[in-house]
Amino acid sequence: MKRYLLILLVPLFALASCGPVTYTLPVEKRTASSGNVDFLGTLPGIVFITQRGDSDSSLLSSLAVGIAERLEADLGLDSGSVPVFSMYADEVDLSDRTMVEYLHAAVGVEFLIAADSLGIGEFSVTEDEGRAYTQGAFLNQTTVSLPYEVRLQVFDSHSEEPVDRVINRDIMEWTLLSDAPLTRLRAVEKVDSELENSFRSLGEVMAQRYSPQWETVNKTLFVYDEADWTEACRLAYLFEWEKAMDIWYEKAASPNIRKAACAAYNLSVACSILEMDDMAAMWMSRYEELSKQNR
Repeated sequence: MKRYLLILLVPLFALASCGPVTYTLPVEKRTASSGNVDFLGTLPGIVFITQRGDSDSSLLSSLAVGIAERLEADLGLDSGSVPVFSMYADEVDLSDRTMVEYLHAAVGVEFLIAADSLGIGEFSVTEDEGRAYTQGAFLNQTTVSLPYEVRLQVFDSHSEEPVDRVINRDIMEWTLLSDAPLTRLRAVEKVDSELENSFRSLGEVMAQRYSPQWETVNKTLFVYDEADWTEACRLAYLFEWEKAMDIWYEKAASPNIRKAACAAYNLSVACSILEMDDMAAMWMSRYEELSKQNR
């Protein structure tokens, strides 16, 4: 990224100070998640719903924890801040709006991710024909497969229907290496001991559906051949937008209408990047007003 700074900023110092030049800055912009869910800066909560006496409840619990941990990382939240609750299916009817409202209130969040309907199939074990060479030895390969199904629903406290619903059907696979061929029982025992970690990892993968996506967009800034203007541009390049805005605030009050307009435009760009949409619109309106005066 620094090569852009060198290419684009060097010409600024050779220009006359009578007018501004534009500097194109590549920035990362957050877009909607693949599940079209935007938590809007709120804290999501997780609830996993199991049948009483279900031996697979610990797997659903691990999946829910994996979802929470991935959302905390992707949303920049403190570890352990996304609440995870467990409820029994005979106590919860997710098709009942009153019940969903109760869950929102009980968990204390606007967005609630519910994981339920976990179904686990039977283990399948196959002995691979080829042998794997690793660490100076040829080892037997055994593949263990396990089909599963789980449903995720996202409820917004302001919406009547779930804002997202997805059923994940897939097959987990493990490749085991051993000196001697493994019996089916031994292979299943090895995998069974890792199931909770596997479902925790699955939760992290499924949570990506609700993590914000990022794309590179080009933003244009106005810059004058003056030390403070180029410093503000440098700060913006380093993503220190608040510090750059301090400079542009001062310039926006300049009696020079053209400079004030350029500063107002830069402030609008900065506010947009920082997701301060109302402020961005205000400064863009100010830019357009000053631009008309400068005609």
